[in-house]
Amino acid sequence: MKYCLLIVFSLLTIASCKKVEVPQSKQEIMRASDWRIDTVMTTYLTSTGADSEVQGGWKRIENGVETFDKPNCVKDDYIKFKENHDGSHITGPDKCGNEANDITFTWGLSEADSKIFIYGLYNLFGIDANADVVYFKEDEFAFAFRKKIPKNSTDSITVKMTYKLKKK
Repeated sequence: MKYCLLIVFSLLTIASCKKVEVPQSKQEIMRASDWRIDTVMTTYLTSTGADSEVQGGWKRIENGVETFDKPNCVKDDYIKFKENHDGSHITGPDKCGNEANDITFTWGLSEADSKIFIYGLYNLFGIDANADVVYFKEDEFAFAFRKKIPKNSTDSITVKMTYKLKKK
């Protein structure tokens, strides 16, 4: 009888145990998947720094027609966020100019995951990006940073670049 009670108690204890789901951190979510750039938005700023005109990224003239479609050489790209703040931009088989197959960069989150830095992705951003995280979901996130772009041969303007990445 004593052994029967012990067995029943043991079975009840085991049956009542549930695995507690620990939510993943943003860094773990970023490292767990490959990411594609979904959209790029350029926000032109007024002289006071307020948002002015917003324009979709990848604006170009193709066969005499203005388009905002993502170029084929970007469509096959993806980004890997790795351990130890390392990252890779895998450029895929369709290259934009003389791109390497794997462009390495450094990344990280700071200020309670409200800021992201990505250093070394000049082919995508043109600068080392110190950005605000606009939003973060498990399958997509967006960040925005300011940068100067040439206005003419002697002057530049500051714009806000917003990038949305989606899981591959």
